[in-house]
Amino acid sequence: MKTETIHHRSWVRVLVIVTLATCAFAAAANAQPSYTGKFTLPHEARWGSVVLPAGSYSIIMDSPSAPALVWSANGETKMFTTPPMIADSEKGAAAITMTVNGNERIVRSVNLPELGKSFTYKPLTKAERELFAKKGQIETVPVVIARK
Repeated sequence: MKTETIHHRSWVRVLVIVTLATCAFAAAANAQPSYTGKFTLPHEARWGSVVLPAGSYSIIMDSPSAPALVWSANGETKMFTTPPMIADSEKGAAAITMTVNGNERIVRSVNLPELGKSFTYKPLTKAERELFAKKGQIETVPVVIARK
């Protein structure tokens, strides 16, 4: 009887250790951003209430439903995006879509096929989509997944 109790306690101890290790690994995995990318704006662009100067940027998304962090390569510009509307990704490459009206460029969405998601920050009406597309006033900027 005593041997069975010791054997049972050993298994319980192993089970507790394995469970704790699994939780620790899961927590560490969740601490990593779900997406890190880089892009270059050839022109100044408005993203929400922030105007981003032309230049190289990085973007980190910890969660698809949370704001993304965007910062310039020189570290002078940093911003959090507004929470986006999320949809399934569109076909094609990862890219930021902007509308152009004169010299003003406005970031409308980010398509990230690697995550299977598209993030809309400033939606267009159907009429606006047709008008901007007809006039050739929609630009895309490629987003490249960052490698560590």
